[in-house]
Amino acid sequence: MIVETQAKEQNHFLLNWNQHFLSSLVFLEQPKIATLGPSGTSSEATAQYLLSTLKNSHGEYSLFPTYEEAYENLVLGGSNVLLVANAYRGIDKFYMSQDVQFLFPFVFETPLYGVAKRPFEELNQNRSLIIATHHAPSSLLPWFLADFDMKYEVLFVNSTSEAAIKLQKGEVDLCLTTVNAAQKYNVEFISPTRTILMLWSVFGKKSTMVSFKF
Repeated sequence: MIVETQAKEQNHFLLNWNQHFLSSLVFLEQPKIATLGPSGTSSEATAQYLLSTLKNSHGEYSLFPTYEEAYENLVLGGSNVLLVANAYRGIDKFYMSQDVQFLFPFVFETPLYGVAKRPFEELNQNRSLIIATHHAPSSLLPWFLADFDMKYEVLFVNSTSEAAIKLQKGEVDLCLTTVNAAQKYNVEFISPTRTILMLWSVFGKKSTMVSFKF
């Protein structure tokens, strides 16, 4: 079962909203986006969307183990844009930073999320299973596992891709991850899947100048 949000019904509104803000980055000759990795995260998918919307063939993005490391890369000049999901519980530190400034928000619907296991492996129902997940989507676990009679413990990691990697390596029994990461790290969904209509924040150095056209 796949559950989609209402984003498709709101596409026209969201597209106009995003374009108002994303157009403010056209002044960047080469957008360099720093965001959360490793490859397969919603942050990566959103960075790709951001670059495609800017239609800048010279833009690029870099992935980091944490948003904090992506932030440091911006501060040190390795990138000129920091992209952070508003669901990230530590986002306040970027808003309060003396070194960077909030530029604008935009809306992007994430890839599908779900709970996954290793292929061809039966789950051991005689013990509590360990599920790796990033903190942001963890409140969805009861929904994903509503049809399963299992005991589980949650292991918080830095990203949904890291969760999939830990599953792939046999370090956990299950993971909550994205479809992009599931395909990349060869794990398979056992639960229903759904997207998340997410607000994203874009930050730049204090010297960054933007102008909005409404």
